[in-house]
Amino acid sequence: MIPLKRTELKQHSNALGRDMNVFVYGTKGYPVIVFPTQDGLANQYEDFGMVDELADLVEGGKIQLFCIDSVDKESWSDGEGDKEARAAVQEAYYTYVVDELVPFVQKQNKSKLMPLTTGCSMGATHAAIVTLRRPDLFQGCIALSGCYDAKYFFGGWMNETLYDNSPVHFMENLPADHPYVELLSKRDIIFCVGQGAWEDEGVRTTALLERYFAEKGIDAWFDFWGYDVNHGWPWWKKRITYFMPIVLEDIEKQQAEAAAAKKPARKPAAKKAEPKAEAEADKEPAAAKKAEPKKVTTVKVTTAKKPAAKTTKAAATKAAAAATTAAVATAAATAAKKAPAAKAAKAAATKAAAATTAAAVATTAAKTAATKATAAKKTTAAKTTATKTTAAKTTATKTTAAKKTTTRKATTTKAATTKSADEPKVTKLEPSKAVQEALANKAK
Repeated sequence: MIPLKRTELKQHSNALGRDMNVFVYGTKGYPVIVFPTQDGLANQYEDFGMVDELADLVEGGKIQLFCIDSVDKESWSDGEGDKEARAAVQEAYYTYVVDELVPFVQKQNKSKLMPLTTGCSMGATHAAIVTLRRPDLFQGCIALSGCYDAKYFFGGWMNETLYDNSPVHFMENLPADHPYVELLSKRDIIFCVGQGAWEDEGVRTTALLERYFAEKGIDAWFDFWGYDVNHGWPWWKKRITYFMPIVLEDIEKQQAEAAAAKKPARKPAAKKAEPKAEAEADKEPAAAKKAEPKKVTTVKVTTAKKPAAKTTKAAATKAAAAATTAAVATAAATAAKKAPAAKAAKAAATKAAAATTAAAVATTAAKTAATKATAAKKTTAAKTTATKTTAAKTTATKTTAAKKTTTRKATTTKAATTKSADEPKVTKLEPSKAVQEALANKAK
């Protein structure tokens, strides 16, 4: 296979105070920033055959690779150095990437696209740090076999600076309502690790990230490959050729959806509306145009018509004021005439109400007396009935029903159909026609 042509660039970093190498592969396509493994430099991705694995995508104009240097020897790898100084170097490297490298990549790519990041081992750690901290700048990451706990490299030590570069820590404490929660779900984020040799820390920290993402509802892809998948280049080649086309396909879909969403925002409807507005303006009578001064300024109206509009408006205002005054005077006079009659009507209504109340009180008293009398008769009849035979009970029940004057409904009595006097049965009896006539005559 013929090696891909590369363009070797240098970029001075103010954050790091030095020149940084950037090796570019391809002339167009989606920009991909590649971080090397621990202590690696910009040439490493090509030297270990990873660029060749992606040759079809690079030559086909699908992606453009930007491979950069690391400064790990002064940060993650300097086990004997001052821990605060080491953490400060790592933070400076992060600043270089987000503030200096991203604009540089966009300029070379001739686009404003948000770069995708990728890396293996420590390169995956760097890809995760910049993507998770700045999802507003990066499209996502393909992180292979990374360790995402900064304490692992610093002997359990941590300060605020190192905390910001330890994904398992800052993601665990990311508030659920933080704006980045929703933003991260829109990104293409893949964490993949094997479960073979030298992948222990990768498995542990990837599992922690998976849990924290799930707790916050962040959508990402966590993929744990088999127990024969070791920490090394042969498996990283297989994984990058598997994941990169999937991510590119998803990015294309997002771009298509974004383009479709912008189409209704264009102005075809506005162009059609303009002639309609002019036609309607031509059809409007002069008076209507004067009543809507805002439309008059946008329609063809001569300055000679404006004084007339002012005069007409003033006359209309005066006429309306006169009409309003007359209406108020008429209403006042009418109210004055109706006042005595209203008072008399009110007094008559008050007297009628008093009379009605008195009649209601009398009626209530009469009903109460009738109810008491009926209750007394029911009690007497019930006592008498208890001592008579079955035939006499039936007769007494009918007699009791005849004595009721305040209801036409059925009367509940102790009927003779029960087995004994100790087990009464309630029977509903309807008054006969003769009894109803007797009740009517008595009421008269």
